Amino acid sequence: MEENENNNNVSRRRFFKITTWGIGGAMSFLLGYPMVDMIVSKSKSGHSIPPYNKLVAVDAIPNSFKPVKKPSKYWFTKTDTDAYLKFKKHEDVWVVKQPDNSLKVFSPICPHMGCRYNWNQDEELFICPCHNSVYTIEGKVVSGPAPRGLDTLPIKIKERELYVLYERFEVGVPQKILIGY
Repeated sequence: MEENENNNNVSRRRFFKITTWGIGGAMSFLLGYPMVDMIVSKSKSGHSIPPYNKLVAVDAIPNSFKPVKKPSKYWFTKTDTDAYLKFKKHEDVWVVKQPDNSLKVFSPICPHMGCRYNWNQDEELFICPCHNSVYTIEGKVVSGPAPRGLDTLPIKIKERELYVLYERFEVGVPQKILIGY
């Protein structure tokens, strides 16, 4: 009888050991897979910079200085990835088309506190509603507590289409410091 009881204890012990290792292995896989996937996908692409987002046809952008000063606001959808989750996010940017047809794209985020500023057509200025920082159509600070001018975004023109790399910058500091995409 005692020998049978020892066999039961050993098999019970073995059962708990196998179960513990199995649960631990499953949890390690579930928690480790996103990290490994992120590392592998970044090494496959060669860099971690996300792709440029298609914005608008260059010919569709009106001149921002004639007949009146007026920038153009455009929206686009970008795909963000968090580990293995992907989700779509709607973003907007301000585009200024110079008389020589060169383009400047501004982040919609005020560099002072991170609020979204708007164009005031009557004053022909960008104005932030949070703390009244004011900027010219060229992105220069006119007044207010803003520590720097409006942040420009990298652009590419391919097949007469404007593409923008949406970047985020640290707010409240005088230098433009990239903190994300």
